[in-house]
Amino acid sequence: MHLVEFAFTKPPDAPEASHDALLAALWAVCGPDDGVEHVRVHTSRAGARGAAFLLAPDGAHAVRRCRAVCRRALAGSPVLHGWRLVRPAAV
Repeated sequence: MHLVEFAFTKPPDAPEASHDALLAALWAVCGPDDGVEHVRVHTSRAGARGAAFLLAPDGAHAVRRCRAVCRRALAGSPVLHGWRLVRPAAV
């Protein structure tokens, strides 16, 4: 299991997203092949920071899987319109 931190920024004029809305957007795009076991997020006026625990063969695979999940959430959720993924990093 690997821990991957991630961060989103949002445009200054975009509405804030609630913790629950962001978690729902992330879980909605997770599939069995993503290996996501647990996700935590903290939202702020600037965006959000989070951490995901993923089952993966190594840290590099975990980062790629986390990045893919985050990008799918950004692309598919109207709540996150205009938001950007700024950091996935292995811990």
